[in-house]
Amino acid sequence: MENVTFEDFKKMDIRVAEIKTAEEIAGADKLYKLTVNVGDEERTLVAGIKQYYQIEQIIGKKVLVLANLEPRVIRGIESRGMILCASDPDRTQVVCTTVEKEIAPGAKVS
Repeated sequence: MENVTFEDFKKMDIRVAEIKTAEEIAGADKLYKLTVNVGDEERTLVAGIKQYYQIEQIIGKKVLVLANLEPRVIRGIESRGMILCASDPDRTQVVCTTVEKEIAPGAKVS
């Protein structure tokens, strides 16, 4: 992968977000429609984590979100951000990034 500059990194708005709701998307094997609290607002995200998490496992979870990712329409739903996840090389395991201690939604990663 190509290196990024510190100036590139400063352009990213990575925040703690609390997952408030999760819904299945009709016909989607991998996607959930999520409502997340990013501190100053609630947003809708589409996340490809359905194979790795049940809905009841993610409600209330605090995850890291790239909040200023350009919005994208996925399956007719405008997704306004991306949950940051880690995976093993063959994607048999995907894990959402979380925070170690209690911190309010909207806290920024710097």
